[in-house]
Amino acid sequence: MSTSLTGKKQIDLALVGLSLLATLGALGVIIYTQMIYKKPLPSDILERVKMIEESRKAVFPEGYKLDKLIINLKSRRSKLRYLDVVIHFVPFHPKFNDDLETNKALINDAVIDIAGSMEPSELNSSMGKILFETRVRKRVNKIIRKKAVKELYFSRFVIQ
Repeated sequence: MSTSLTGKKQIDLALVGLSLLATLGALGVIIYTQMIYKKPLPSDILERVKMIEESRKAVFPEGYKLDKLIINLKSRRSKLRYLDVVIHFVPFHPKFNDDLETNKALINDAVIDIAGSMEPSELNSSMGKILFETRVRKRVNKIIRKKAVKELYFSRFVIQ
């Protein structure tokens, strides 16, 4: 009974040699990675610095502050009512700050238009502030023609 692979002695020897070479190569890689190569330990200082930098980017996104606006509100009484507001936009990415700066006049106009169309009593309520915030965010994203503003904060919101 013949145990040859192809029936030709030279081809059989070449195949056995290639199999042996592949087996020895795989064995060498296993021995090197398991017994010889030692992965360097991470540096505490470098890892701490890297972690701090990543957390700053994630926790404190760079925002865009809109100038202080004083907006006349519609009022049924003879007494003049106004909204004194400072808005901080938090964009999805800091690159959108340039778009906000470029469209600053349109954004100011949109904020004035939205606030002017709301009643002072409505703006004074929690739901009114949320509604105002939502309308401003949607209008700003529409002006910029992309979803740029994630949220906005009021550092000053006074109705007189």
